[in-house]
Amino acid sequence: MRHFAILLLVAVAFAFAACGHEDNHPANDHAHGEAAGATLTLNDGKKWQADQHTNDAMAGIREALAKQPTSTTEELNALGKELKVRVDALVQGCTMTGPEHEQLHVFLNDFIPAVQHLAAETDHAKAKEAHQHVSHLAEEYDKHFQ
Repeated sequence: MRHFAILLLVAVAFAFAACGHEDNHPANDHAHGEAAGATLTLNDGKKWQADQHTNDAMAGIREALAKQPTSTTEELNALGKELKVRVDALVQGCTMTGPEHEQLHVFLNDFIPAVQHLAAETDHAKAKEAHQHVSHLAEEYDKHFQ
């Protein structure tokens, strides 16, 4: 379990640091770690505008959640692993900046660990709960981003 926690922290740190920005990019003016503990909010009652890459990546995640079999623990873990690959691609291609970008990091701060939990959980009941949590978080993305 300790190794999982360390891996999780490293992955989250990598995701925040590697959000597709060069060192001289203006988006680096804010600290990625500030997303930890922050609450996902709307933009004055409206959805945040995500870039096309992020929306496409999230569409692929929703499609995988809808179509992948989830009857066994192994299938749930395989789904989690597929989602992890998709999240990694989302992060690597990120071009968002400003408050929208900061809100994306708030979302990812919850979503990445949930996906990793789904990929690794060996108890079937807990894996099903992890699947429900990931699905709920994907719905939260849709409520907060367009």
